[in-house]
Amino acid sequence: MSQPTTVPSYQSSPSAIPSDVMAALRRRYRLTMARTIDVLRGHAGQLAVAPTAPEVLDALRREAHRIHGTAGSYGHENASDLAAAIEDRLVQWLADPAFEREIRGAVIDRFIVELSASITHNGPADLPPAR
Repeated sequence: MSQPTTVPSYQSSPSAIPSDVMAALRRRYRLTMARTIDVLRGHAGQLAVAPTAPEVLDALRREAHRIHGTAGSYGHENASDLAAAIEDRLVQWLADPAFEREIRGAVIDRFIVELSASITHNGPADLPPAR
């Protein structure tokens, strides 16, 4: 009788994922984030025209929430922290249309710059594989 084939489970520990697989996932995530950053720039442009538009603020909040939830999974903890902070701010803006109304566009622009830099330059994909 042959032994049953077992499939390795990576669910219990991300460090159990082979480095080449993780590197490929991180590259794919970076491509996805490049598109996400383009979407954020579009929302930022809309925010410049209508800084209190709830649909724009909510779209930005949803994107921030998604980034917060995924970035850390790919080793980009700083990006996750940035997204969590901007999500909190967006919740405040949705609750109070006058709060920081004049600087909202600048805040989102700065978030985009910092997020982009964090994903591009400050992630584990930039590190050599562990030996």
